[in-house]
Amino acid sequence: MGVRHTETSLIVWTGESVKGDVKDTKPEQATPHFEANQFYDAGDKGCAFGPMDEIAAIMQKMRPGQTLEIHATDQTVSVDLSAWCRMTGHQLVQHEGDHYLIQHK
Repeated sequence: MGVRHTETSLIVWTGESVKGDVKDTKPEQATPHFEANQFYDAGDKGCAFGPMDEIAAIMQKMRPGQTLEIHATDQTVSVDLSAWCRMTGHQLVQHEGDHYLIQHK
């Protein structure tokens, strides 16, 4: 692993190389598990990459009592989502694996 800091960026590499053909693979499309009013797929985005901001923006457009299902595979979302619900008054209704159901306050 190496690290190099330049005037405008920080470059990190592992020294591993990819051999052979590199295929463009897209992550599988998540499917809803709950019967929610809206569905948001955060995929593997951790909280540092903005899913909580996107969730908040979606919730602002929803009416009281409506539900939002969130699919998030990064474990940091679970902790942050619970805390965010407590702070905002929304309710985390259900959590199954990497799917979360939130009800607007």
